Amino acid sequence: MTFKYINTLLATLLVVSLTACSSSSSTGGSSSVTAVSMSAAPSPSSATILPAGTKVFTTAENHTITLTKAYLVISSTTIETSCGATFSAALEKVLDVIVPQAHAHTTTTPTSTGVPYVIDLLAADNAAVSIGGMSPAVADYCGVDIDLFAADDDAINLPSGSEPDMIGRTVYIEGEYSLDGGAGAGDIKIDTGATLINRKLLLSALMMISASTPSGSISLAINYDTWFDAVDLVLLDSEVEPPTDINSEGFKVLQNITNSIHQL
Repeated sequence: MTFKYINTLLATLLVVSLTACSSSSSTGGSSSVTAVSMSAAPSPSSATILPAGTKVFTTAENHTITLTKAYLVISSTTIETSCGATFSAALEKVLDVIVPQAHAHTTTTPTSTGVPYVIDLLAADNAAVSIGGMSPAVADYCGVDIDLFAADDDAINLPSGSEPDMIGRTVYIEGEYSLDGGAGAGDIKIDTGATLINRKLLLSALMMISASTPSGSISLAINYDTWFDAVDLVLLDSEVEPPTDINSEGFKVLQNITNSIHQL
């Protein structure tokens, strides 16, 4: 009787175990077996690919820009299964680049990275670095929603030493410009903790996460060589208004920064 009872118990446990395993793989909702990695890199849209260090490039107006410091905070990224008209592969124009409300530190979820990452645009071009990962449900993902707001003390890749303290900052840029034809030269500095409008990036192809393809990756390209296109550099150099002023040249730079994020 004892052996019969043990055999019955073992058979019951085996059935329960097999049922549990079948449920986990068939529902597609388990986040523990999927993995999506997110990475980003400085990546010029048309300029020469450059190694790490000072970045020199020309604007659409043929002015020369030299960047000696350039940081951008990507505070979170969220992959989406529904992409409406607000998602695009490329943006023509962003009218409202500043989001007025303050943001708290984001939270990591199965479909989002929740820890801010400080991108150093003086790193080597096209050398993507991981900015986080997620474990989403099985689904087809069409886009990624990218939040841009100030770093907190939990942010990854915070600069140190003589570099700027990025805590409380979203964008920090130092450099110089030289106008086409030698018509003038001056300094560039953008320093703000403003929350920029989120970039809703339409992926070039659906990222299909399934039981047979449980992993995926998305690499973001930041086209820093477009940041000063259509910007009056002389006015930018002389401005006392913060870049959050809609009538400032600095505001145009922030618009260009949001527009510059594409898929690598």
